[in-house]
Amino acid sequence: MIKEYKNGDEFLMENLSSLELNPYMTSLIIVDAKALKEISKLNYALKIEEDEEKLLAIRIEPFHLLFYGEEKLLSKLLEYIDKKEYRYDGIFTSTIIGDELLRLNMGYHKDIGMDFMIADSIFEPSSNKVITPSLSDLDEIYKNMIEFVKDCGLQDKIYKEKIQEKLDHYRVIKVGNEIVSMASYSIESKDSIRITHVYTKKEYRGLKYARMVVNTLKNEIISMGYKATLNVDQKNPISYHLYTSLGFKRMFSQAIYLK
Repeated sequence: MIKEYKNGDEFLMENLSSLELNPYMTSLIIVDAKALKEISKLNYALKIEEDEEKLLAIRIEPFHLLFYGEEKLLSKLLEYIDKKEYRYDGIFTSTIIGDELLRLNMGYHKDIGMDFMIADSIFEPSSNKVITPSLSDLDEIYKNMIEFVKDCGLQDKIYKEKIQEKLDHYRVIKVGNEIVSMASYSIESKDSIRITHVYTKKEYRGLKYARMVVNTLKNEIISMGYKATLNVDQKNPISYHLYTSLGFKRMFSQAIYLK
């Protein structure tokens, strides 16, 4: 049986207990569900359930389609999504479900593989060079975000108004009046905060600016009583080494899959 939800609140009311069993793997699903006010071809939440096994799917434009649950139900749910002409540009899910997607031979390939990492202790002092930006920094952060998406090979759409709404979630380092390195955070679960959008301008790389930003933001998160989490590209050994040297440990793998 496949169920279509009217909104994210209905989706969470019925599935939150099972999602909270694996909060790190399902945090993005919960975030998207809270933002889902009404369904459309671009924004939707679904569940397929058979023999006490289930698979959840949710998509909020402009982000990728997310899956969580039993991988053996993936084929039926994807067929339903395509039949109903629901829109999505790619799929972001655990590699367990991703491996099933590749096995189905439906024309998908693994585009970007990521390891989910977590840290819960402070390794080195914060840097006083890391500051919270002001509204006058908005345009520069917006430009840096566009470059960040290009560098990562992502297809995310960047909206300046969304950056402005959460400007206090960003941390930056300036050389003169220029932002040379930055990162941001988003509340992930009741006990963790995710570090995102770690970016340093090319001409300033190799000067430990990214280390200062990530470490300072990580320390801030831990000092507030949360665990710090992030995703790292499996093909980026420099970033991987940086994060492990700051105390981050791998929990599981995820990937973006595209046709």
